[in-house]
Amino acid sequence: MDIYYTPLWQDPGAGRPARQFVQDEMWLMEQIEGFGFDACCSPEHHFDIDYSACPDNFLPLAYLAGKTTTLKLCLAAVILPWNDPLRAAEKLAFLDHLSNGRCIPGFGRGLARMEYDLFGIDMNESRGRFDESVAMVLNALRTGEIEGTGPFYKQPRAPIHPAPRPGLLDNFVSVGMSPESAAMAGKLGGKLLSFTSKPLAQMMPLYNSYADALRANHPTKVPHYVMADFFMVRESADEALDLAMKYVVEYFHTVVRHYEMDGQHFENAKGYSSYAADAAALREAGAQAAAEAYVLSQVGIGSPAQVLEKIEERVRGVGPEISLAGCFYYSGMPRELAQASMRLFSETVISEAKSTAAKAQLEGVVA
Repeated sequence: MDIYYTPLWQDPGAGRPARQFVQDEMWLMEQIEGFGFDACCSPEHHFDIDYSACPDNFLPLAYLAGKTTTLKLCLAAVILPWNDPLRAAEKLAFLDHLSNGRCIPGFGRGLARMEYDLFGIDMNESRGRFDESVAMVLNALRTGEIEGTGPFYKQPRAPIHPAPRPGLLDNFVSVGMSPESAAMAGKLGGKLLSFTSKPLAQMMPLYNSYADALRANHPTKVPHYVMADFFMVRESADEALDLAMKYVVEYFHTVVRHYEMDGQHFENAKGYSSYAADAAALREAGAQAAAEAYVLSQVGIGSPAQVLEKIEERVRGVGPEISLAGCFYYSGMPRELAQASMRLFSETVISEAKSTAAKAQLEGVVA
């Protein structure tokens, strides 16, 4: 089990000066190695600071490479339809060398219509663009050369310099929030990175799609799930829940707005049919009820004992091959509140959580 820290790069209402917003995020990120986190996984998002604004996730991770010695640096993710495949491959190889071999490549397809629109890319092309691009990038990182002859990317054969490290792709992630994307993560042979949005039982079809595809295409690999959750760890369980009902609920509403999750456009968007059912369920339940249910599905909200109990439930339900990706700083909360939650998590949860997974692995626990 690895413990990831996930910066969200969110400043609702642009309430801080832009420089302060960036420096607050980096202030916390610089502390995570000392808190015992194994990795930092930064997302890529554009145009919407109310939701998330990290237009180039290579930059903060390269900064962290110079501030840390053991911390792994995970792209979570490079949204391939918004990036040139050649440039993505070059930057992944370069970041890996800058960090002395600590880069974890990560790939995603993108979900927000507004981001696609402002890039001038047809969202209906997202699946085709992703599939074509990810094959080019993976091949480039394995061979040191990139070439593309598909409908979206005409790339003459070109070398990748500095040459990618052999073994760079021994550990990479692919985002999957639909059964199709989860299956693609398995087909590619990566770890599945998903964001917890429902109770564990309702997430299992997603995990199973990934595991089935991985076993079919890479029979020597063991499925591994990187699960991103919200964290609010306090000594008082009631205080943790009260704070989560304020800050996580506020975050959920920005998700609904940014992705238009209560809209009907997914019904006609190619490759997004699974989201249409989720949108219909959200409209039926109502945004506030859905937000509160979202809070209750997160593994990281509660007292240390409660968080450990929920992690143990994950291990029993999914198996020991899981990693946790924690979102601690969100919805304009004071950065000191996020820091206190991280510190308590570090002191009371990380070691015990890893022991729980290691014990289950030794006992041969299988979900």
